[in-house]
Amino acid sequence: MEDQYPCGICGLHYLSKELAERCHAWCALHDSCNLEVARQSVEAKLRAKGAHSAAK
Repeated sequence: MEDQYPCGICGLHYLSKELAERCHAWCALHDSCNLEVARQSVEAKLRAKGAHSAAK
């Protein structure tokens, strides 16, 4: 399994440290998640993969 980097605020995980840091910075400043960043999270990718599998 690839290394995963969590956002220390919302808990989403990313495959790059840069994305986790961007998520953390946004969460800290806005007290919310940035959808453009969150879409790239491991959790979002797993949900999308599951949705595609269920649609078949």
